[in-house]
Amino acid sequence: MRKFMTTLSTVASLSLAAIPVLGLTQAAHAAEPVARISVGDLNLSSPAQAAVFKARIDAGAEALCRAKARSNTLDMTFNDCRNAVRRDVSRQLSSKQRQDLQFAARAKTVEMAAQ
Repeated sequence: MRKFMTTLSTVASLSLAAIPVLGLTQAAHAAEPVARISVGDLNLSSPAQAAVFKARIDAGAEALCRAKARSNTLDMTFNDCRNAVRRDVSRQLSSKQRQDLQFAARAKTVEMAAQ
C-alpha cells in the first residue's frame, strides 16, 4: 500500500508540474495573428461583389502575413503565406458559396453609360 501511495503522489506531483507548461503553450497559440474575412453581406454570384470578396481576401492575407512577419512566426515566403490564406478561405466556404464564385467568374461584366 505504501508503494502505491508513493507512486500515486509522484504521478500527481508530475501532473501538477505539467499544468503551467500547458497554459504557456496555449497562451502562445492564442497570440497568433488571425484574419477574419466577412462574406455574409455579399452576393458571391455577382461579379462585382465577388471582386469585393477577393479584395477582402487579399487585404486580410496581406495583414495576416505582415503580422506574422513582424512577430517572426512566418515560416514560409510572403507569397506562400498569402496563397495559404487564400486556400484556407476557399476551404471554409460552403459549396454554394464556391459555386456562386465560379458563376461570377464566368459571367461577363456589363457596364452601361448614363445617357
